Amino acid sequence: MLSRDLSITIMGNTGVGKTTLIKRLKGESVEDVSPTTNIEVHEKTIRLKSQSYKSAFSLEKYRSYKVLAVDCPGDMSLWPYWKKALVDYKTHGIIFIIDPTQDAKIQIDALTQVSNYFLMTLDDDVVKAERKARKEKAIFFLVVNKIDLLGNSKGKADQLLRDQYQNAWNHLKERYPKSGHYWEAISAIDESEDMYNVIDGIFETIKREIYGD
Repeated sequence: MLSRDLSITIMGNTGVGKTTLIKRLKGESVEDVSPTTNIEVHEKTIRLKSQSYKSAFSLEKYRSYKVLAVDCPGDMSLWPYWKKALVDYKTHGIIFIIDPTQDAKIQIDALTQVSNYFLMTLDDDVVKAERKARKEKAIFFLVVNKIDLLGNSKGKADQLLRDQYQNAWNHLKERYPKSGHYWEAISAIDESEDMYNVIDGIFETIKREIYGD
């Protein structure tokens, strides 16, 4: 088959850029983005730019990917919607977005809540859920948005994660050791070719985790 599904749930505190990233994916204007107040599901059929480098004899060169992106509200009072999104849509991966200008403690709490909500989808019994979590093969992608506010330095984004988010990120990796754990730094409002390649690479990584090619 030349068409494949690629589904993701996008989470993070309010104003971090979740909806903006989805609009970039869909090729829509990123101006005048309103806060998300409910679960919103977006679909877009795309071709990954990385496919263009494949051999003409490779089926991958000609595939299309139907992306289902589940956009979750970011306001703390609406975080319970995250569990509903995880239960209802059972996507391949989770993209958690961090804004370097926002309070780190709130965003760490949000990341911890993502880990807990995902655990609840595995089993109602906490002990059984923790046991299943160690065998679960999910995909967790930590994305630092607004890298332009860090001087477009991936090194500064990496330092931010190590200084402020490392403990929460390590705890998630320890809870789900069989899952894929990745991070990237982007500017979702940057419409340059270079940034397009970086964002494309996030979906390419998720695709490889799912399909192995």
